[in-house]
Amino acid sequence: MHHSHENEFTARLEWVVADRKITPWAKKLGLSSGTAARLLSNVVPGTDILTAIMRTEHVNLNWLLEGKGSPFMLDSYTDAAEFENMLRVHAQDAPYDAYINMNERSHTTAVILVQPASYEFKGKKIDYNHIETLLGPYDNPQVISAALTGCNIKPFEMSALNASAFGRGQFGTYKLLGDHNHKGLVNNCSTNVINVDISNFFNKVENDSTTGFFTFSMDDKLEVLNKIIDFAEQYDLADKLDKKTKLEVVETLEEMHKPVSQITPTELEFAIRASVH
Repeated sequence: MHHSHENEFTARLEWVVADRKITPWAKKLGLSSGTAARLLSNVVPGTDILTAIMRTEHVNLNWLLEGKGSPFMLDSYTDAAEFENMLRVHAQDAPYDAYINMNERSHTTAVILVQPASYEFKGKKIDYNHIETLLGPYDNPQVISAALTGCNIKPFEMSALNASAFGRGQFGTYKLLGDHNHKGLVNNCSTNVINVDISNFFNKVENDSTTGFFTFSMDDKLEVLNKIIDFAEQYDLADKLDKKTKLEVVETLEEMHKPVSQITPTELEFAIRASVH
């Protein structure tokens, strides 16, 4: 299948594969080494192969083919009741492992639902991890717990940078779950979280949510904006930084809870590139 964005397709696929070797990765999907080579030769595969990639990587095919939208699928909600209802629907559908991260500052919850699944490809059964990724607000942590009744709830920790990237659909199956060579994001648990009593965890989140918020002053925001503009001009990204994107970058940096003077060039670059990807 030929496509007008073939060169970009190969680059985006390589980004999804990340640090994995293409041939072993392809074989796990049921693909031959010849098919793997063609994937890196600017040839967009057929629907069956694209579907296999979508299932195993949780990748957004519109992005993979056209560069439109976020790289990975994410169900994002702005209404707490709607979000909680969707969690209930998923929990009733199957006994998921439910990895959750509660952001007490923004009162949002990131949820990764995982269950083993399989599909048939050219007569072979291919096992993979089916995931659903959701992000939404919460009014009461205990409501989130109730919505996930029947699931195996596993709290995990996430930095401000990772939380921002997750909310922009930057993380797929590999980044979230990892493999035998790579530690996934959901494995980022402190020793006091791994064996935590779930009811106590939700109670703790509810109690901790009263802590104060860190915010930039107006002078801080002006200084950060100048840094953002300077970086964008240096790396030819100025045309991609509209007002909304600039504000998103400022919010991401603000979530690091550190003075502007302590924000490193690497952190600034990450926040900008995560917003304009």
